[in-house]
Amino acid sequence: MEKYDNLDGLRTVSCIGIVAMHIRANAEYQITGWFWNNLLPSLTLLVYLFLMISGFGMFCGYYEQVRCGNLDWNQFYMKRYKKILPFYAFLILIDLTFERSAGYLIEGITEVTLVFGLLPNNNPSVIGVGWTLGVIFLFYMLFPFFVWLCWTKKRAWVSLAISCTLTIFCSIYFFTENFVISGFSARHNFLYCAPYFVMGGALYLNRLQIKEFVAKHRWICFAGCATATGIYYMLIDPRIDNSDPGIWLLVLYLPWLCYAIGTDSRILNNKIMKYLGGISLELYLAQMLLFRVVEKINCLYLFGTGWGGFIVVWIMVIIGLIIFIEIYKLAVKLITKRLKIS
Repeated sequence: MEKYDNLDGLRTVSCIGIVAMHIRANAEYQITGWFWNNLLPSLTLLVYLFLMISGFGMFCGYYEQVRCGNLDWNQFYMKRYKKILPFYAFLILIDLTFERSAGYLIEGITEVTLVFGLLPNNNPSVIGVGWTLGVIFLFYMLFPFFVWLCWTKKRAWVSLAISCTLTIFCSIYFFTENFVISGFSARHNFLYCAPYFVMGGALYLNRLQIKEFVAKHRWICFAGCATATGIYYMLIDPRIDNSDPGIWLLVLYLPWLCYAIGTDSRILNNKIMKYLGGISLELYLAQMLLFRVVEKINCLYLFGTGWGGFIVVWIMVIIGLIIFIEIYKLAVKLITKRLKIS
């Protein structure tokens, strides 16, 4: 399997950015300005960069095996469940101990199956950020079809164009009051998210050309990424709703993902980024739990309600997440060892 170590850095940036956005959305800091009012709320959309990376990673790992018919599907899905389910189920169990209701129990049991992305409205209440898992797991379920969509480079780009068109149709027609009820979350829908997975496949098929071009023109590519970011935030971001970004995020995230695929960056590829990228899913899923802990112990405004207080809490939550995840991993290791002995 080809390795693209910069992707750990992108996962980490996405994750800590989303954590910052959620702190901003759930606390009441007295901060104003463009960074606070515009940039931080837009970081909620980094989840779609997560989807693109997931798509690219899956194609790197399994595309050739699926095409050749050599993949053991039993092992494939067992690996997905073993990787995702234990920690996610543990978080659900914690949440259910504090919120005891029939509705929460029903949702919790449904979320444990990991197939809740098939529900008409993928908007879970138990682990709110878990909607992403619903979308990603549905991608795993449909991965053979996505391999077929990306069987050739030409078909991959045609499939991308069709999936983008369907996302636009969802926004302007299917996700209106004629088809869905109020409270429907458009951006959590699998069909709506599909272009980001297809883009991951298209980039995989063109990875060698991307690596060659970026390696030769590294600084030009970096300047292109910076330009795309500027264009997005100056011209596109003010005109879109974060609850329905459509396909515009490709303008922002596609250049950066290509840059990460094609270059070796010390900023994105180092021991810290590799470690945090390796636990990025756990960081993402447990972020609100640790935020609520910080809130309950009255530390949200310990250092004021300005930027200083916000940044300290952001760091506290991330450090708390790392400690929580490491304790969980150690506990699982000890329990597993004891079970083997007995």
